[in-house]
Amino acid sequence: MATPYQNIMAGTSVHPILQQIDQLNALYQPAIPTQTGIGPSSPTANKENEELKLQDEGVQEAVSSEVFSVYQHKEIVKGCCPHPGDIVEAGPLAALSQPDPMYPLTESLPEEVIKEGKLSSLQLEGVLYACQQHMRILPSGQRAGFFIGDAAGVGKGRQIAGIILDNYARGRTKHIWFTISSDLIVDSRRDLTDIGCHVRVIDGCQELDRETRVLGLPADFKEGVVFSTYATLVSSVQRGVFNGSKQSRLQQLVNWCGGEEFDGCLVFDECHKAKNFVPGKEQASTKVALAVTTIQRLLPKARVLYCSATGVTDVKNMAFMERLGLWGVGAQFRSFEQFIEFVQKKGLGMAEMLAMEMKMSGMYVSRGLSYKQAEFSTVEIPLTEEQRKVYDTAAHVWNELRKALESAIVRTNYSGSRIWSQFWSCHQRFFKHLCIGMKIPTIVKEAQTSLENGCCVVIGLQSTGEASFESEFSKNKGKVTGFVSLCKEIFSRFITQHFPIMIESQNKEEVLVDEWSKQARDLLLGFAEKINLPNSPLDEIIDKLGGPHCVAEMTGRKGRIIRHSPEETPRYELRTANAESYGGIESLNVQERNLFMEGKKLVAIISDAASTGISLHADIRCPNQRRRVHLTVELPWSADKAVQQLGRSHRSNQSSGPLYKLLTTDLGGERRFAAAVARRLQSLGALTKGDRRAASGADLTEFNFDTPYGRNALRAMYQSVCTRKLLPGINMKSVSEKYNEEDFLAVMQESLILMGLIDVEALRVGIQIKDKDAGDVSRFLNRILGLSVAKQNCIFKYFMECMTVSIENAKSEGRYNEGLLDITASSVEMVGKPKEVFTEFNKNHAVTTSVELMVDRGMSWEMATTRADNFKGKYDGFYVSKRDMYGKKMYLLATQKEGSSHLFTIARQVEHCNLPNTGLSQFDEEKTDLMHRYSPVSADKAESPWKEQYEKSKNQCMHGRGCKHGASCRVGSRCYTIHLLCGNILSHMSTLENALSSNAHKLGLSKWESTIRVVRVKLNNGERVVGVRYPVALIKFVERMMKEKSDAEQLILQAQNGAPGVGLTLSQPDQGQVRQLIVEEVTPVNPKSRSRALRPPVTLRNFFKPALSSTDQTCREGAPATEKSSDSAERLSEPSRGDSEKSVLNEDSKLKEPNKPLIPVSDSSKISRKRALNDVDYSPVSKRKKQSNLATMFANVTKRKKEASNKTQLCPICKEEFKDISNADLNAHVDNCLIE
Repeated sequence: MATPYQNIMAGTSVHPILQQIDQLNALYQPAIPTQTGIGPSSPTANKENEELKLQDEGVQEAVSSEVFSVYQHKEIVKGCCPHPGDIVEAGPLAALSQPDPMYPLTESLPEEVIKEGKLSSLQLEGVLYACQQHMRILPSGQRAGFFIGDAAGVGKGRQIAGIILDNYARGRTKHIWFTISSDLIVDSRRDLTDIGCHVRVIDGCQELDRETRVLGLPADFKEGVVFSTYATLVSSVQRGVFNGSKQSRLQQLVNWCGGEEFDGCLVFDECHKAKNFVPGKEQASTKVALAVTTIQRLLPKARVLYCSATGVTDVKNMAFMERLGLWGVGAQFRSFEQFIEFVQKKGLGMAEMLAMEMKMSGMYVSRGLSYKQAEFSTVEIPLTEEQRKVYDTAAHVWNELRKALESAIVRTNYSGSRIWSQFWSCHQRFFKHLCIGMKIPTIVKEAQTSLENGCCVVIGLQSTGEASFESEFSKNKGKVTGFVSLCKEIFSRFITQHFPIMIESQNKEEVLVDEWSKQARDLLLGFAEKINLPNSPLDEIIDKLGGPHCVAEMTGRKGRIIRHSPEETPRYELRTANAESYGGIESLNVQERNLFMEGKKLVAIISDAASTGISLHADIRCPNQRRRVHLTVELPWSADKAVQQLGRSHRSNQSSGPLYKLLTTDLGGERRFAAAVARRLQSLGALTKGDRRAASGADLTEFNFDTPYGRNALRAMYQSVCTRKLLPGINMKSVSEKYNEEDFLAVMQESLILMGLIDVEALRVGIQIKDKDAGDVSRFLNRILGLSVAKQNCIFKYFMECMTVSIENAKSEGRYNEGLLDITASSVEMVGKPKEVFTEFNKNHAVTTSVELMVDRGMSWEMATTRADNFKGKYDGFYVSKRDMYGKKMYLLATQKEGSSHLFTIARQVEHCNLPNTGLSQFDEEKTDLMHRYSPVSADKAESPWKEQYEKSKNQCMHGRGCKHGASCRVGSRCYTIHLLCGNILSHMSTLENALSSNAHKLGLSKWESTIRVVRVKLNNGERVVGVRYPVALIKFVERMMKEKSDAEQLILQAQNGAPGVGLTLSQPDQGQVRQLIVEEVTPVNPKSRSRALRPPVTLRNFFKPALSSTDQTCREGAPATEKSSDSAERLSEPSRGDSEKSVLNEDSKLKEPNKPLIPVSDSSKISRKRALNDVDYSPVSKRKKQSNLATMFANVTKRKKEASNKTQLCPICKEEFKDISNADLNAHVDNCLIE
């Protein structure tokens, strides 16, 4: 029976795409099946494979299982305390040392900050190296910046506060702190006061506006820390400020700083929000990225600090980090484009090397909180039949909308260019909310169970759907009753706003309506009403968990649909309506956070945008000590980003670690994303809850699809589908048991059409998918959500198989980079001392060294028998090869791999193979292969040949005496040397690779020697060495290549400068080397600034507290336990220390005044009370005069002004006379006299 939609189509001239699915199978003849199954291997093949495996052993390497290492406490400053939390550091970084700490941090920081642990050793490390890096002036003339890449929970805010305090104490009294949310000003003030810093924190440009007077800013607002958001940075000053003119906030901040001579701190917190800066194409950059880059260039001497938990994993977002000196004048790379092309081309391993070099050069730290206290479990939510029906119907309706939209565009001559980007944007948001809506019953059930068990709940969302809700609210003119379906609103709003029905013509006055398009639009709008789409997830979760009185909502939305009791009708209510009842001072999200931390609300819902920086852990300082159960409802594509969001409920100083529950459906790849997050949590030390162990191992990138291998796999999959040929290396049974190859590929082509990646006409003529789409993994993962449940599971499984083939091919060709490799051996010693190489070609004091190591990887008979005694399984023991290998039998020890039943998804036994010459093998052996090629043998029979082979293999390769490579071959030998290049490698990598590839065959290098890999090795003395493996024989060759390259570059540079001849070129220095890196002297501490920074503000409580009986007693009792400094000026800056006490007392005794002008308020405050604004001595205990009426007050003011104009005022300290001086200037003069 024809549907109404089909009736409209009948008899109408429409675009061919409307019939494309029906015509799809008729376009092609049956494809010839390809044989991709792998048959059984022959004995000859088995022998060849075994020989290849032994040759591939090379150096005994394995992917490092120690992905994260425990952070080792270092007494970076004498007397500092360890960090209170369990901290880990990336394995490669943990093995590296930073430059020697030279910065005198103790001169500026109070002693109690260090000894009482207000700044831990970890945080002091970040503060010290940041201040040390800020002393360097890059060859470009800009001051070097520092990058804090610490993960959530480590304390980036405290480190920023420490850096600001040090700079303020040295006379740099202006600083700007950028972040993403104005709510975080509460946390910034807390971080500063926690370390005893009482510098004024100005609430952005808005507070500067409020305080601006006719003559400018008051003195109190001309210094301090301006706390601004990135959104403010790109906005303009409101009208009515600055004489009615309008200027950018950026210029306002630059003016406040004082221009290009500004040398204070420029802090970019959560700086990854300023991504997408495109050097040279500023118009293509985001406003925030452009503004962040501009303010850095306008303030070249500013001390720039970048803070981001993402570290350098996403290198393309580093374009605005110009102050790191990685590219530009005198740097390793001339431009960011050259830098990013090089790093992305080399893959993740190069990003690791970049982080390593940045740490070694002292510009980068990256530590993270261990998840040792945390547990996790994966909760899989199988869709019900009804939910599958709803999902498939929604997918079908969106497909009908796409086809109708294509036709309507043709019929109405629509010329808009953004309609398809709008379509796919709405498409993505629709299915995202649909997936969440289907999880609501499970979310509510899990939350209620956790509350019954005495825990509290944190529910994490990525987005709130506020834009869709506001649209529905506006459409109904503010009258919304009942809960709103965001999915329905997204679908309806797109059709209403974007579906074309008006025919465009040259005559603008003529308005024609295309009836077909109008009827199609109306029918599509009717479809939305008939589908049982879920309500807004956020509102429904809040309602089912007790309403707003029980749930703390920390999101960015302004309003919501709520009801305060089950009997009420849900209605719209502004979230800010109750702000006054919360105090009206701090934002509502901060107040909601406080209610949750106090235990007044036991459920918290956070969105990604609004939760940044918010701490919801079981803080031992807060009343709510219940364990947190963190329900993750939405998972991003990246496991790293997901773990970053989980950091909200897991931080330092907590009484219990959280329990993470990752909620997933059985749609597409969502389960695999949950497994990726679980793997990362395990690598950080988390424990599996119950028996549902998601996965284990060191390869954390298995489910990170947006990699070079994932992009290659996607291109290969698209090509195979378009050509209707299954990708070689894939068995049809592993992809689908329901379809044969021909039908399967037809379904895949249909899926690509439904995803909007290609159309039937393109498939007919053999056109491939566009290059920009072919490698876009994110687009693929988003668009498969619009397929039916069966289709999206099918195409995702095919993509996973293609990715497996892509990785296997990369491994077989030696292109696969598994990350850091550990060299495992029974003995590793360094031969001699490291030798410096490439000295003429390193820039900015960088150093490259060559290290020679002697490695013995063998397993003696004693070690073998000890291992055999520890494994008593049925198949554990010694084995001998059934066939000869190079004229002799091969003996090995096989022991069952621990935890194998959990590690593999298929049922098989895996063995460790231990050869006497190679120790523990990096290859695993299947039990069937082991029994096929080897026979069990007793220990007595294995002992003699084992010992013989152990001795012979000390310096002899496995090929025997007749080896064609002679004594240089080390394949299979027990002892060998390995050479590593350490230090500055990144800038030389291209030259190193070219030299290696062109000489590998000539030098007879084995496969493992022909690839550059980052390796880590632990020496016998416990020292760790990290570097890249490189043949020492090529060092001289590489230096010649570098010299030739340098000479060629100078010739080109000379030609560009119009030089007369070549002879002069080589004698002139490289212009890139003319401007060298400069290291400034340490700025001495300014006693006045330091005292002002450490002086708490006057409050009502301490303002009226009476003074003690004598200043002498006050000074003695209130003397703080600060550090002993050799700086006499600093001693004078402390009013509570001996020398300062005597000077003040002597002045007081000379004046013989009954009331002291400098009066400490209390023993602990260590601050001075401001004096009166005239020359009359002020008594802190005198009674206030009764306030006059308004008329008398004005008369007195006028009288005082007349008297003041003719009156000479006297400084009570130095007795200097002043005329026509303001009270503020006189007070400033008196302050200077007292301190001096």
